Amino acid sequence: MQKFSIIVLIITGITAAMVILCPMLVVLGFVALIIPGLMLLSTPTLFVYLAATIGFQLVLPKKLGWGVIPIAILLALGVSWLIMQPQRSAAISEFQAELLPDILPDEPVRLNGNVYVENGELYRAPECDYLCAMLLDLPGVKSVTIENTNSKIGSMTHSVAAFALVRPGADAAPGVLPSNPGQLVRKHRGPAIGRILNEMGSIEAERALDAHWALRLAGAERIDVVEPTPSEKADWIVRLVSIDTEKHPHIKRIEIDRAGSDVQYRKSHVSHFVPSRFLYFGFNVKFGAGTVSDASFGLGGSTWKSPGEDFDLEPTLLEAIEIPRLADLANTRERLRREVQLAIDDPNATPARLELARRWLALFFDNATKDDYALIARIVGDRRIKDLAAPLRCVFQMGKTPDELSIAYAQRITFDDSTHEERAELAAALASMSPGIFANPDPAHLEIWTRPELYEQAGPFLSRLADLDAQRAIPMLNEALDHAMTKEYWNERRGMIAGIREAYASLGPAAKQDATKISRLILLRPSPITYDYEDAQAWRLTLARMGVPIDELPFFPQSSQQETDRIKSEIHERLQRVQVGI
Repeated sequence: MQKFSIIVLIITGITAAMVILCPMLVVLGFVALIIPGLMLLSTPTLFVYLAATIGFQLVLPKKLGWGVIPIAILLALGVSWLIMQPQRSAAISEFQAELLPDILPDEPVRLNGNVYVENGELYRAPECDYLCAMLLDLPGVKSVTIENTNSKIGSMTHSVAAFALVRPGADAAPGVLPSNPGQLVRKHRGPAIGRILNEMGSIEAERALDAHWALRLAGAERIDVVEPTPSEKADWIVRLVSIDTEKHPHIKRIEIDRAGSDVQYRKSHVSHFVPSRFLYFGFNVKFGAGTVSDASFGLGGSTWKSPGEDFDLEPTLLEAIEIPRLADLANTRERLRREVQLAIDDPNATPARLELARRWLALFFDNATKDDYALIARIVGDRRIKDLAAPLRCVFQMGKTPDELSIAYAQRITFDDSTHEERAELAAALASMSPGIFANPDPAHLEIWTRPELYEQAGPFLSRLADLDAQRAIPMLNEALDHAMTKEYWNERRGMIAGIREAYASLGPAAKQDATKISRLILLRPSPITYDYEDAQAWRLTLARMGVPIDELPFFPQSSQQETDRIKSEIHERLQRVQVGI
């Protein structure tokens, strides 16, 4: 009997080691048949108890006979219970220490004075977001101080910032613009918001509230950065607690205190893993992309939760406090559009009014229409409006910028104060416009192609030199290529090289006269026009499109015949796909 027990113990131990080292075996067991999965799942626990039981059998007196088996089993269970008690008691104590009674008043809390917000859900430095803007809009609120208290991020991000809504007059500088103030309509679940959503839809309502704040802050009001109010001196403290760590209780808590310690509102949800009374191994499965992404064994137990359902912090906070009455949002975007037109028409428009143009562009969702093109062109062409790279990304889908903006975009690139980011964004948009549109180029287009300081930052637009005839394009391509090779670092050359390569490919056999030069540059070590294998292949494909036979393409001398044949085959297949596309 003892020999049989040892054999079973060995088999169980080997199986337990296998499933612990490769937990996906358990998943496969459940997929194949449920019973094999259950058997594999229980093997580690079975091995521990079997080993303990056999161990006690060996030390107990032999005179007990068959009675030694139940005694050994009871001793194994007892030891298991003793082992688990310290961890279980500690986990229960941690859970109970975080339980606080909810305080839910009948009426919403009315905030005023200096409000201090401790936000445990921020993953960035504090800024004036929709919540900040909403709090500043409350009657009687003087300032809002925001502290990042997120425990998951480094202490360097645990900064404090404070803002106030002031009335310095219409001629004042733009001040702080709140980020996505329209998010309020997504976060709040009140009846007033519900009516707006039914009338306008969520996206349109969000954009309308963004437009409302843009118009408001272009008038006599501004949001300014002010000196933070210390938490101990604040009139109200709003705590948004979010703690989610593996070894400690998961806590979600909203607490609103008046003058420090007078709690007016509290709502919590606490959950914590508590080990079981007796030792066993639990199985943890993580799902991702519609399948099991990870599996592992761990100490068995259950998750204890405080009474009540889980909740989202910010939406619940908005239900707990009195929020300002929303303005009429009907036609707000149209009013913003009119104000943008008036600002551009006014040579004396203030920076705050000109800022409306950027805000109007940012309200698009890749859905600008032909009726908007003229105003967009005027905004892009106005030197007084700065830094348009980010707003322009919202206006059209990538690669769908209309041809009507070809001159305005090019002119913006030629402005001396245009940023690198603006030029790159605009050049990419120009490069994606209709074939042949630059055959009769505007002076602004020619200026970009002939001024290195411009096409260094607008490299994609070099590809449209192919719209010209080869006699005009090739000299400019050679000049651009020679200039690009003067740059020391690949990151400085990449955009220009890609644009030049695309131009040569589009010109095709008309540019074959430069094939020898390009072949020589590919074979240089280091090559000024390639960075990796894919770059070299792209240039080989370009040469093939220029009319160079595949057998005459540049290959490195050290390449084996097998590797060369593979590359030729790949180029041949890619060339066929390109020709079919053409």
